Amino acid sequence: MIFMKLYDGTLRCLVYLGVACLSFIAIAIIGDVAMRNLGYRSLQAFSALIEYGLLFSTMAVAPYLVRTNGHVAIQSFVDKMPAAVRRVVSQVALTLSVLVLAVVSWRAAAVAIEVTQNGAVDMRSVNFPGWVLYAMLSVGFGLMAVEFLILLLRGERFRGSQGEG
Repeated sequence: MIFMKLYDGTLRCLVYLGVACLSFIAIAIIGDVAMRNLGYRSLQAFSALIEYGLLFSTMAVAPYLVRTNGHVAIQSFVDKMPAAVRRVVSQVALTLSVLVLAVVSWRAAAVAIEVTQNGAVDMRSVNFPGWVLYAMLSVGFGLMAVEFLILLLRGERFRGSQGEG
């Protein structure tokens, strides 16, 4: 029970961080454009920080979107199937989602470890440790796999942005 509360709190915290990051991105872009139009040089770090921020906000919010059926899903074809077939197709789709996301998460973690061992640095206008990108991917995809697994174990169907069970 306490584990689920911690997990739910973590997902909520990631959503807030993702929103804060997108807010920073919007302000940074406006500031960058304003600085250029006023004749000042823009900060070189803005570009790299915005790129990292977009990835972070996507990976931070994606698991919550799975939980709340906020991702896009095309249901028109599936809704035309008989109920029994629809149930099987849904379970197969959820199983494939869990497996693919788990493999991608594992692979991103493996690359992050390898990059850390090599001491690689992502060189842009700002240097970041090479593992940062892969760690964001690993955590985001891993949490999405957990959310799809929860749906699968509950026997629920992912409905996409319709948000209906």
